[in-house]
Formats: sequence, structure tokens, C-alpha cells
Amino acid sequence: MQAQLATQVEPPSLSDRDKAALVRLLSDPDPQVFQSVRHTLLTCGMEARPWLRAGLQSNDRLVRQHSWELITQLDRKKADAEFISFCNRGSENLNLEKGIWLLTRTVFPHFNQHEYEALLDNYAKHVNTTCDPKQSHPATLMAINRVLFRGERFRGDKANYYDPQNSYLNRVMDRRLGNPISLCLVYLFVARRLNLPMVGVAMPGHFILRLQSAKFTIFVDPFNGGNFLTHAECAERIKRCGYGFENDFLNPATPRRILMRICSNLHQIYQKEKHLGERDRLQKYLIHLAN
Repeated sequence: MQAQLATQVEPPSLSDRDKAALVRLLSDPDPQVFQSVRHTLLTCGMEARPWLRAGLQSNDRLVRQHSWELITQLDRKKADAEFISFCNRGSENLNLEKGIWLLTRTVFPHFNQHEYEALLDNYAKHVNTTCDPKQSHPATLMAINRVLFRGERFRGDKANYYDPQNSYLNRVMDRRLGNPISLCLVYLFVARRLNLPMVGVAMPGHFILRLQSAKFTIFVDPFNGGNFLTHAECAERIKRCGYGFENDFLNPATPRRILMRICSNLHQIYQKEKHLGERDRLQKYLIHLAN
């Protein structure tokens, strides 16, 4: 049996009965048989997904459990390929929100993207009920602050700053907790729904946002409750972190550079935690984003 399972199986050669039998073997108590079956199913790729979906209806708890684990692994692999394809597009001005959701799907392949997009839409609607973004940008920023930080209680995760969950937008929105760049993304995506001229700023050591209009510039720090900062205050913060200040530090970051910073942060976190498979996954993304 083990030798037969170890042989690569071509999906078209399997009957429906063979497929069902293969999935049932996911509950086999022999570890070698289980690993052989698992390998065979993964080798079949997305062809095996319908068989595994059928396994979710099994009366055997282990078959259901392992079927779901393999479905998730196959879907993560598909999401991985889709994100890499996105990264390989030539422009610096990628669709940032689309890229963020594609990155999220590489870890959470079954999250409901439409629910999170609807939440962002709803935050923007709440802002619109208290001000007119066309009339006053500063008033609109203050309204966003009220919605996100007073109403929804988003806040910076200062206790567990390096938790990987702080880098995946669905988990940030679930927990109302994030790191500087992820909270900037929530703020930025709401601001864009309101047609505000807002961009990300990849300061050394701390990501912030900048609203640029014909009349003024306002820097915003969502990690610290949406605090407004002047150019001089940003420069002082950079100097306190041990960097020599350069005006380029406050220039807009392109979507590609923002995605690279997120992936770099995650790469460092996984390296430190010895999650080598996840580290290598992020390394691969960084290579494709850099090319």
C-alpha cells in the first residue's frame, strides 16, 4: 500500500471511488500511510480540492480535520502564486489595497474580503455624516480620528509590537490593534474613499501619513491615535531615533515600497521567531517586489 501511494498519481487515472478511498485514508493510524496519502493529495494540487471538500462531510472527525488542513494548504499555495503574479507587474504604482488583500490571502485564504471592504466603506460613511471632505481637509481628518480611534477604538499594539497579526489587515481590523504601517493602511483606505489627497510616508523607524493640499501639509500618526505632526516635529522624531534628517525621508512611499516594507517587517519577525518556512515565503515576495 505504501509503495503504491508513494507513486505519483495522475488525477484523471483515479475513479470517484478511488478518490473517496484516498481521502478516507487521511484517518489511517499508520503515520507512514497518512504522510503518503497527504503527499499524494498535495501532488494532485487543486484537482484534489473537490475530493477534500467531500471529505468535510465525512463522519470521521480526523478525515474532516485533515481535509480542511489540506484545503487550506492548497488555497494558500494558490494565493501565494497570485500575490507573486501581482508583484511581478512592472509599475511602482500598484493597486495598494488589492495588493494588501492578496498578501492577506496568503495566510488567511478563506477570509471574507468583501466584509472588510464593507467595514472600510462604513467608516467613510460615518465620517461623511459629520463633515464635508470637499470643504475642509483638517476637519475631515479630525472626523476620521473620531471614527477610528474614539468610536472603533483602533490603537497601536505597544505591548506585542512584533506580533505577526499586526501586519495582516484582516486581523488588525478584527482586533482593532496594529503596528504603525497597518494602522496607516486602515486610515489611508478610509481617506481614499473620501477622496482625500493622502499618501504613506516611510520614515525611518516609523510609518506615518501625509495629507498634501495646495494650502498646507499635515502629517498624521495613526499608531498614536491620529496625532497631527508638523514637518519640524517629524524631523525631530527622526533625529531622536539616531538618523541624520533628509527631506527625502518625508516623501511619499510608492505602493510597491509600502508592500516591501510590510514584507520586510514580517520577514524579520519570522526570522527572529525561527518560523523558517514563513521567513522563506516572505523572502520570495521581497525578491519579486524588488525586481
